[in-house]
Amino acid sequence: MERDAAWCLADPHFGREDGAIPSFHRWLDLFLRSEARHLVLLGDLFEVWVGPREALTPAQAGVLEALARTAEARPVTYLAGNRDYLVAEEVARLGISVREALRLSAGRRRFHFEHGDLINTSDRPYLAFREVARSAAARAFVGALPPRWAARLGLFLEGRLSGTNRVFKRYEPVRELERWAEDLKAHGVDEAVVGHFHRSGTVRSGGLVVRFVPQFREEGFHLRIGPGGTARLFDLGGGGPVEVPQDLLRPGETSVNPAVP
Repeated sequence: MERDAAWCLADPHFGREDGAIPSFHRWLDLFLRSEARHLVLLGDLFEVWVGPREALTPAQAGVLEALARTAEARPVTYLAGNRDYLVAEEVARLGISVREALRLSAGRRRFHFEHGDLINTSDRPYLAFREVARSAAARAFVGALPPRWAARLGLFLEGRLSGTNRVFKRYEPVRELERWAEDLKAHGVDEAVVGHFHRSGTVRSGGLVVRFVPQFREEGFHLRIGPGGTARLFDLGGGGPVEVPQDLLRPGETSVNPAVP
């Protein structure tokens, strides 16, 4: 039997001592037993991730250790999310590729993966913050902090993110999504896969199929790209593809929010 081209999860948001972490370890074991070719993480692995591993709790650090072992066996790609700050060096030390976006082919279909926080180009305050938070100056500042201070910075950002940008959390980025999809379609992409929205569903926008992957958490929702290019959503139940409530983006009907923290 042919192997899946990729498995993909989104937005676990694992807290400092999180009951969903064992589900993640179980999922990695299933991935390795499946012999799927590629593991794709759509960002926001933790509630907030700032800099070095030492700033994480032992439970969170155990997530990274498990990913490092997985990367020894298969290619793993991490697509940094809006809760990931200055983590590229740490991710690279795990043997994992870290990128803004990834493109893979399965069968005759070309897939584009990214976190999704850059789709809403109207949210200029967030985009400006994102650029500053990932700058060389910010990297130097965090690099000079003792790990315990970096951990405190992460806790501060976690609190701030939960209550900011309320206007754009309610905004429906229909036009922005269409422009984003049209650009991908012009570059030969057939389907796009994003997280960040904390939604499940599929929509056709700008001539492109866009798939929204829901949060992983305890249920273990994740997307599997079959060898022929068929994308299906699974959970950890093991009973085959699952159907979860679909939030389909239609102008004026459904909010799919790229600014959800």
